[in-house]
Amino acid sequence: MKLFNAFKLNKELINQTEFVNVYSVKCDDKVYTIIIPKKAANKYTIIHFIDNTVCWEQVPRFWRLSGRRYGDKIPIYKFDGKIMNTIFVLKGNPGGDEGLDNGIFRSSKKYDENFVNCITYKKFKSM
Repeated sequence: MKLFNAFKLNKELINQTEFVNVYSVKCDDKVYTIIIPKKAANKYTIIHFIDNTVCWEQVPRFWRLSGRRYGDKIPIYKFDGKIMNTIFVLKGNPGGDEGLDNGIFRSSKKYDENFVNCITYKKFKSM
């Protein structure tokens, strides 16, 4: 069974924060942890993967009016403990990311069950 189909049919909400929903899904005798931010990323969003934390930076659209070219890095999720079969699914297309493929975070090109795998929602639909 495809992971996305299993997610649609029998996802279980195990944690909810101000920024993300955390689901547990069983597929092919494996239990996956799926983390999905509540907001969609856009071209003004930069995702930072720092140590074991995912930070969300929203760059001001009209940076001259705000007087700066950078936004505030808001930690949206911190990983602690066991991270087997963990997938961080990002809705939308961010303007960039920093720190991916360093530490505990892996891109979809380097999928590994022992790390946090970061993928887009479009790629998640094909899993």
